[in-house]
Order: sequence, then C-alpha cells, then structure tokens
Amino acid sequence: MQINYRASQRATDVIASIGRTEDLKFSPSNKLLAIAGYAKNKIALFDINVDKLPHGTDIALTDAFELYCEQFKEPHGLDFLDEKTIIVTNRSGDTIFLKLPSGEIGSNSFELAPLEVIRSGDGTLLQGPGSVSIFRIDQNLYEALICNNYGDNVTRHLIALSAGCSVNGNEVLLRKWLATPDGVCVSRDRHWIAISNQKMRGVFLYEYTSSLNASSEPDGILRGKLRYVFSPHGVRFTSDSRFIIVSDGGAPYVHIYATNSSSWRGVHNPIGSLKVMNDENFLRMRSNPHEGGPKGIDVDNAMNVLAVTCESQPLVFFDLKAILQSTQLPSSDPGENQESYPHEQKALEVRHELEIQSQFNRELKEIEECAVASLKSSTSWRITAPLRWLSSALRDFVIQQPRA
Repeated sequence: MQINYRASQRATDVIASIGRTEDLKFSPSNKLLAIAGYAKNKIALFDINVDKLPHGTDIALTDAFELYCEQFKEPHGLDFLDEKTIIVTNRSGDTIFLKLPSGEIGSNSFELAPLEVIRSGDGTLLQGPGSVSIFRIDQNLYEALICNNYGDNVTRHLIALSAGCSVNGNEVLLRKWLATPDGVCVSRDRHWIAISNQKMRGVFLYEYTSSLNASSEPDGILRGKLRYVFSPHGVRFTSDSRFIIVSDGGAPYVHIYATNSSSWRGVHNPIGSLKVMNDENFLRMRSNPHEGGPKGIDVDNAMNVLAVTCESQPLVFFDLKAILQSTQLPSSDPGENQESYPHEQKALEVRHELEIQSQFNRELKEIEECAVASLKSSTSWRITAPLRWLSSALRDFVIQQPRA
C-alpha cells in the first residue's frame, strides 16, 4: 500500500540531507509539505502535487527548500496557519512564527527572522514545547495547542494573524494525568482533542467543551496492541473525524482507530496496524524504547494519502483510502442510544485504564531505582567516574559550538 512518488533533484537532495526528523504537516491546500529537521535545526519545505487517478494516486515533489532560523533549537513540531505562515515549536527553545519565502527567489536555502515568539523556560508557560496543532477560529484569529514535553501539560494560545501573529492569550489547558505529552491534534469539527501521552502509553482524548480545564479527566483513551510497550508519537484525525492514526515511536507501525459514532469516549483498541518500515531500519535507530519507529504523520484533506517521517525514512507515503477500506470497523455500541449508562460505563473504562498504567509506572520506577542504586554501589561505577565526567564535558562543548 506504499505509494512511490516522483521528486525533483532539489527535493531528492533535501530529503537525503534532512537527518533526524520529528513532525510533518500538509498545508491547508495540500500544496506544501513541511518536515521538522530536529537534529540539524532546519525545516524542509516541499512543493507537492497529489492527484487521485483511476489507477491510483500520483504524488510529485516538484521543488524543495531548507528554512533556517537562529531560534531553531531542536525544532520538533510545526503547523500551518495559512499557505504563507507556519508555527514551529522548538524542544530546547521557544515557539516561533515564520513567514514563508516566495519560491520566485531561486534559492534553495533561506535564513528567516520570526514574526513573533512565545518564550519558553523558567517563569513561562512553555516548558520543552514539542508538537503543536493550529485551529482557525475566524478569518484572522487562530488557536494553537502546544504539548509541553518537560512541563507535562498542554497550553492554549490565541493568535491574531492580521496583527503579525501577535499572541493575545496564554493558558494551561490540560495537565492532569499527562506525562511527557508528545503529539496533539484537534478534530476538524473542533469536538475532540487527541494527545499522545508517552509515559502513560496511550493517546488521551478530550471532548472540547467550554468546561475543559487543567483538572479535566480524559474522556477516552487509545491503547496499543501491546499495552506496556506502546510509545505513541504523531497523532492525526481524518477529516471526517471517524478515524485516528497514531505513529508508534517504539515499533515499526502506525495504528488505526475508528468510531461508529460521533463520540470517542471510552477505551479503544486499534482496528488495524500498518507496518511502515522494515525491521532493519527500525532496529538501526532504536537507541531506547521510544525510538526507532515512525515519528511524524499527517493525512491529506481528501483522506487519500498518509505521509510518514522518521530518521531512517525521512519521507514515505501510503494509500490511506485503500488501508481504511481493508480494515474492519468496530461493531456498533448497543448502548449508544441510552442517555446516561454508556457515558458512565465508558468513564469507568477510562478510570480503570488510568489506574493500570499508574500502577505499572510505579512498579517500573521502583525497579529502575533499585537497579541504579545497585549500579552506583559497584566498584566499576566508582572506577569509571572520571570517564563519565570527561564524556559529559566533551558533549557540552560540542553542543555549544555554532552551526557552520
């Protein structure tokens, strides 16, 4: 179900040099595709044409550009406000807004200055901003939801595009039960928020109501086939809000979830999983239980194409329409038409899932603490202490060097 694509020489060169990637996103028109170049502090921007033909889908990358900015510090998440403006969240820096360059200049590399900055760090709301999701409220007013990887929360920001992306409001929207949130998406109808919650090994779903706040419990949870090794990263609703696609950073798969109603309440298992990389590429990048697998994912507006990125495979496309047609939808919930019982039952399912994960995390922490204590009391740990100090000093020195 993988779709082969055509690419210009410049697009091919940009893909080959991008390095470790994180999120990726189609523009609102599906004419642009942006990928966060996390390790090399850049954004790769592609001109893309997606055409649905009788015999399949034709994808062409007609041009490509590399975007640089002094404020890029491990760019992790990005999204489009419109065809000319993007927001970029930097894991080790701030969140910035950029005006995209015109393709008429003839260059393939651009150094940009931010239109606006949302600061992160001590004394600010943002703490290790990762993924971001933009929702258009009206012609000039946008809402940004930002996952704070180190702050264990999701913040909400109102942006006035007509005023140079000025930020008019900032608040913590969600906090309870979040532990290393790593991806966020808002459904097109703005009824649901999905957050990949790494340390709780699931995607948390919230009904987007006016009462939503930092103390809100999740209304639904997406869990993996192997509950205790699931490492969710990228998350996307399809445009009809019936499906959610989740990339598993700890496995070579993306998982597909579905609902037969307008509700995502309760605990959901995947209706199907798609292997998006071979075992060799997966194991080559598996430095820890959360790495090696796919990272950024996105779905085009027509639900024809699923785009996937990770370090070993910077850009691959899959026939999403064929994938969804081959999966079996869950059976209808017989209690869906009841007014109160289904919500109460689904809330109990969610609470039970939270308690299981919390207990597992407590037991895992105890095991890790015992292992560390045993290691530090060993003779080999004391003997190798000078080498660890030297390694740390050299790493800090390399990080501080400016980009060539």
